[in-house]
Amino acid sequence: MTEILILINPNSGTHQLSELVSAADALSRSTSLCRIDTEVVQSVEHSQELTAAAAAKGYYAVVVIGGDGTANTVGSVLSGTDTALGIVPAGSGNGVARHIGMSMDIKKALRQILLSKVYDIDTLRVNGSFCLGVAGTGFEAAVAQSFSMKKKRGLISYSTVAITEFFKYTPSRIHLDIDGQTINRTPFTVAFANSSQWGNDFKIAPDASMTSGSMKLVIISDIDQISVMPCVYGLISGNINTIPNCETINASRVRIEKPGISYHIDGEPMPPQDSLEVEIRPSSLKILSPKKRAF
Repeated sequence: MTEILILINPNSGTHQLSELVSAADALSRSTSLCRIDTEVVQSVEHSQELTAAAAAKGYYAVVVIGGDGTANTVGSVLSGTDTALGIVPAGSGNGVARHIGMSMDIKKALRQILLSKVYDIDTLRVNGSFCLGVAGTGFEAAVAQSFSMKKKRGLISYSTVAITEFFKYTPSRIHLDIDGQTINRTPFTVAFANSSQWGNDFKIAPDASMTSGSMKLVIISDIDQISVMPCVYGLISGNINTIPNCETINASRVRIEKPGISYHIDGEPMPPQDSLEVEIRPSSLKILSPKKRAF
């Protein structure tokens, strides 16, 4: 019988743990097509151990009920295995889940899992670490760092942090090597996009595909209190790549040399480094999606 493991992150987003457990249990009782095991994870290490064990036993999928950070943790273990990643969005932004077509309703998303198709998708390697959706440096890294220290999650809390950081952040000059070609910029933010959005339908790379074999390098520059409004509208409307302040470049490998560079991976802040190297890893992870075609 097909086996699925559901991992619940009790610290993701604003949902109550009892609500998430109840939804997972209801799904398990509703189907005889597969056996569903459910675990509440206690730590990153715990989720990694449970995921590795499920993959070793040949489970069909490990489904996370959580946010992009939880999906990253589980996806990093499943990469290169035959066990698929499933995502039921319960985080603050849920960027990858939105990109692959998952409902934002927990119960509906769980039902989607049973009807989903397995796709082979690309991932990113960022300074040797796994990235599922979007990594970045500049303003977005500053926001990720500040948001990580907030106890309250959700869109309102994130927006408050972003507004505060907007008035504090000062861009600096960087040197980028893009597939062997060199450019210099003073960017407000730089995104390395495997999927289309940061989360909450803020689309930093609306044309990004997780099955294209390349990433979208998005560089946004010259942002001030006036030009930020068209930029925000572009993120919401999915037209950010049409504004003059935005460059979008297809790339396989990008390297930035800058001492003490800050960056994030799937919204999680990382320790500053003296350089940042990002490369695409084609068809390196299996994922469940309700979409009818590659995305």
